[in-house]
Amino acid sequence: MIDIIVKVLLIMATLLAFIVPGFILRKTNLVRPESMPSLSNILLYLCAPMMIVKAFAVNPIEPSGGVLLNFLYVFLFSVGALLLTMLVCSLLFRVLKEEKRKRDVLTFIATFSNCGFVGLPFIDMFTDGNSEAMMYLTVFNVAFNIFMWTAGVYLITQDKTQISLKKAFLNPSSVASAIGLLLFCVPQINFLHMDAVKELQQIVVFTGNMTAPLSMMIVGIRLAELSPRQLFCDKKVYFAAFARLVLSFGLSYLLILPFKLTGLFSQSPYVLLAPVIAMAMPPAASIVALAEKYDGDKDLAASAYTTGTLLSIFTLPFVLLLISL
Repeated sequence: MIDIIVKVLLIMATLLAFIVPGFILRKTNLVRPESMPSLSNILLYLCAPMMIVKAFAVNPIEPSGGVLLNFLYVFLFSVGALLLTMLVCSLLFRVLKEEKRKRDVLTFIATFSNCGFVGLPFIDMFTDGNSEAMMYLTVFNVAFNIFMWTAGVYLITQDKTQISLKKAFLNPSSVASAIGLLLFCVPQINFLHMDAVKELQQIVVFTGNMTAPLSMMIVGIRLAELSPRQLFCDKKVYFAAFARLVLSFGLSYLLILPFKLTGLFSQSPYVLLAPVIAMAMPPAASIVALAEKYDGDKDLAASAYTTGTLLSIFTLPFVLLLISL
């Protein structure tokens, strides 16, 4: 039990340590606000997709019908967790005496986690590079992106015309998942797993491993632009953090609990655990970008995203301890 807590704390301390250089670089004006879109694009279009391809194609498990069926189960559990969280939180936030735009931002934060930029590096370190766990979390990312570019965009804009099925299926993470799945299912073309050209793995490994440092440095840069009042004095930020880090995890865990108690998937526990771990991650970085793009509540989005990320260091050890019992 203590080992799990210590390991999670060390992982989170490692990830959050990268916030410091981002914070310093912004405070000293070595990184300017106009650089943020470029840094985000490097993360979104290069680093995170490479980490996804790495999960499927570098030292993968053996492909089989059972594994492919497990992908389907993970996808269904992921959809269930996202849908349940969105419905419950949208009802819960109606009790707040806030304008609808703020409530919808809170619902987005509660529903959508940073399952890619933080979740994938986290599970990679927690499982010591377990390919199966990484692949199942990547499947969650597919469901996540479909939901985010449809229901998520609608939450921010309240405009059905802004819903983009094209972006839901052709975003960088989904495309990388398709490429990775192809390399996994047809190992004969998976050059990343061929001994003769094994050095080429480093292209994917090194670039994918940049995901965690870069995403955390971006958090540090955003942190430097927020006042202490925005971060620590707005009750809505803590409400959003509770919904994202505790409530969404609890709902997802209740969803998979009957299957866990009956011993289903005991041979592949991450079929159940990957969606739960993904839902326990801090707020999705995309909330800030979407609020900026679609004129949502930008200040609430930025402060809730940053504060939720910082508070996750206290919640994740208990999450991993509970699901490990």
